[in-house]
Amino acid sequence: MNLNMGKRGKAYETPGNEYRSNVNIELADAIRYHQSGNLRQAEEIYKKILAVDPHHSDALHLLGVIAYQFGRNDIAVQLIVKAIDIDPNQPLYYTNLGNALRDQGNLDDAIASYQKALTIKPDLAEANYNLGNALLEQNKPDEAVTSYRKALRIRPDYAEAHSNLGNTLKELGRLDDAVASYQNALSINPELAEVQYNLGNAFYEQRKLDDAVASYRKALRIEPGYAEAHNNLGSALKEQGRLDDAMASYQSALSIKPDFAEAHNNLGNALMDQGKLEDAISFYEKTLRIDPEFAEAYNNLGNALHEKGKPEEAITAYQHALRIRPDFAEAHHHLANATRYTEYNQQIQKMLDLYGDPQITDSQKVHLAFGLGKAFDDLGNYEESFVFISEGNRLRRSEYTYDIFEDRELFKALKNVFSDRLLRRKSGCRDDTPIFIIGMLRSGSSLLEQILASHPLVYGGGELEDLKKITIHSCEMLTGNKFPYGVAKLSSENLERLGADYIKRIRRYSDRAEYITDKMLTNFRYVGMIRLVLPNAKIIHCKRDPMDTCLSIFQKSFTGVHNYAYNLVELGEYYKLYQELMQYWHSIMPGYIFDIHYEDIVRDQEGETRKLLAYCDLPWNEACLSFHQTKRPVRTASTSQVRQSIYNSSIKRWKRYEKELDPLLDLLNPTP
Repeated sequence: MNLNMGKRGKAYETPGNEYRSNVNIELADAIRYHQSGNLRQAEEIYKKILAVDPHHSDALHLLGVIAYQFGRNDIAVQLIVKAIDIDPNQPLYYTNLGNALRDQGNLDDAIASYQKALTIKPDLAEANYNLGNALLEQNKPDEAVTSYRKALRIRPDYAEAHSNLGNTLKELGRLDDAVASYQNALSINPELAEVQYNLGNAFYEQRKLDDAVASYRKALRIEPGYAEAHNNLGSALKEQGRLDDAMASYQSALSIKPDFAEAHNNLGNALMDQGKLEDAISFYEKTLRIDPEFAEAYNNLGNALHEKGKPEEAITAYQHALRIRPDFAEAHHHLANATRYTEYNQQIQKMLDLYGDPQITDSQKVHLAFGLGKAFDDLGNYEESFVFISEGNRLRRSEYTYDIFEDRELFKALKNVFSDRLLRRKSGCRDDTPIFIIGMLRSGSSLLEQILASHPLVYGGGELEDLKKITIHSCEMLTGNKFPYGVAKLSSENLERLGADYIKRIRRYSDRAEYITDKMLTNFRYVGMIRLVLPNAKIIHCKRDPMDTCLSIFQKSFTGVHNYAYNLVELGEYYKLYQELMQYWHSIMPGYIFDIHYEDIVRDQEGETRKLLAYCDLPWNEACLSFHQTKRPVRTASTSQVRQSIYNSSIKRWKRYEKELDPLLDLLNPTP
């Protein structure tokens, strides 16, 4: 997403009333032309005055201002310096000299010139404003803030100063203050499209997506051809899960600016979210034809290629990203995940060097920590691996507020709402298309889905959010209550319509397959809802050794919201809540859910596959045993594993880290 601010404008001093006293008629005429924008006519008169009086400082200065306005900065500097030599006590001369010097890239002299103007006249708002701009270009944001605030004390209605103060505060990470500054600017002039855009960017960074969308839309009402606003509106809509609207916004940006590399890249990301890997790859390649140095596009291309089952090409793409941006921590992380390390190599050393750089951010450090943890695990250096994994988790956990109590209350509510009486209702849509795969992260679900998706009658849908979306939306819209509290108020007609709506949604992924899998694992929270809206659906529960499951979760940094995952105690407590809820579903709906154990599949692949297909009413098909040869997108942290035949090295992996996992051991008490 492009969060760049708009241009930081300069305030130059056009002639004003200061020149109206004691000047000759010709100069007064020139000033009127200058003020009205008739620069050529003004320029001719200034030159005529100077032909008569070469030492007329005002004419020299104003001719220099016109040169500046025409972009002739060298001439502007020469003329204004001559004016200063004649009359060194005019603050406006120094202000406009500073502007010309700044445009030449001569920031030190520009700052000195603004400061000289302020020595003569401290209450010159424009000089303070421009000094702030120059300081910001020198990467001195704190000093720039001071200058902008001085300008605003002198002139509180200075909208541009409010705007640039907001830009600077945003760069400093002071988002609340930045929002206030943008709003101050807009209270003075609501029609500043660029400020509405920057306000949207600040809201986006605050994760206030509704406010961000509103601000981008206001910017586009003012300036419909604002390609960057269309692009960022698309990114905010994508974050809200409104993929179709997001794609329309990206396409609007591209209709205005066809060579807009970032919009091509973002459209690729939206297509990735829809599972359209070929189309996504095409857009990433378009991005790179426009901008061959777009590191993020190479990283995204690598992700798409990895999901497509082309690890060597993915690695090449990640390496291109790192050639362009050697400090691109996310690409280091993805490269580590795509690589099987057999020896300590240069890539590991690069990650270590970057990890030790005091200039990197915590966000970068998270990616590097998980990448290094993966590398040292491959090398069998488990103690070193856990040091990095623990630090990566600590940093991730510091990014947000989470209390396990909230999940405790939710799981308790699920048991209370989905009573035996409610679940005995005859309701829902009788379509048997869906096969839900539920369980904890890292429980072997991707392997299971790949086995099923290898069957010619099954389409592997991956992690679909449709059930959660329609359930939450319907509860609130139809009952006025949040899920799960409103479920009991839903009528039989409501429940049947919800089931039919879900079927309609998943049929967008395949309109031919007899069955479609939905591997959104957190649907284990919605088992009761599935029973009410889709009673003929199949539900497969993936189980794996609790310690192996939790260790594998702890070793990964996830893109979704899994707040429990980054602290061993919280992870263990959440796992127990999951176990208790699954026990509840089994007790109240015996035989409705099919449990399958990852370890059993590893020990007896054919036997367990036959049981699985029988439960799904699928005829036997040998392709399910060669699942690793099936070509389909796999959007999971286990992408590499499902491209390989079954192996047993992941069973009892936690024993390698037994000493470090004491908090989990105390909570889960695994069998030896």
